[in-house]
Amino acid sequence: MDLCGGQPLRLSSPKFKTLYLVRHAQGIHNVVLEEKGKINGIGDANLSPRLLDAPLSPKGIQQVSEHRKQILESGLLNTIELVITSPLRRAMETAVGIFRGHKDINLSDNFPPIVALELCRERMGLYPCDRRESISTCRTWFPEIDFTMVESDEDALWREEKRENLEEVSARGLRFLKWLWERPEKEIAVVNHGIFLQQTLCALHEKVSIPLQDNLLTRFANCELRSIRIDKSDMEAVTRTTYNCRENVAPTSSSLHKLE
Repeated sequence: MDLCGGQPLRLSSPKFKTLYLVRHAQGIHNVVLEEKGKINGIGDANLSPRLLDAPLSPKGIQQVSEHRKQILESGLLNTIELVITSPLRRAMETAVGIFRGHKDINLSDNFPPIVALELCRERMGLYPCDRRESISTCRTWFPEIDFTMVESDEDALWREEKRENLEEVSARGLRFLKWLWERPEKEIAVVNHGIFLQQTLCALHEKVSIPLQDNLLTRFANCELRSIRIDKSDMEAVTRTTYNCRENVAPTSSSLHKLE
């Protein structure tokens, strides 16, 4: 597992925060993309129900198992204080599989809590793979995940006729980083999606002028982990940067949110 950018410096100062960014493992929609080229080129409406809130493929499940072993060997499971996941099924399967999984020998039951958050989901609209299931259904699938920060049971953000543009995704990404900064935890894992992760990091680099290594700005592979460290000056720069962002993806006030 490649921790791109080098091993992050671990500091206890509140001026720093380390983020471990993970793209979900391979989903069944990724398989379709590889076979057909692009979702809107499939031409078979019967595939839409199959791609709704796409779960992991068999290869994706294997990727999760392999990366969990690497996380255990690295000691990160004992370091990470909080896991934030997109509420899309492929991300939640990845988050639970890597950061919970099956009970391991000599491993403490003191797992980091896993919290679902709409703000960090994949680019929204048009494609059924990016439309989530109801939260009531997700709770039955993932009892390990805290869904209290997701306000709507049904997916109120996905639009069938229009896809979120990349500027909106970048704006959401920076708002998400500000939300993370306000949390008390210092070492946080984030499990979400390729477009969201890349747009967020590119916005930090290009819009906010925070220097990042080139290997942090490329598209994440499935189940790839990269780490970054953000500090107070970074977040002050983000705050000074103005974006137009969809208001309906703002999270509940969360700096004082008590995890269940």
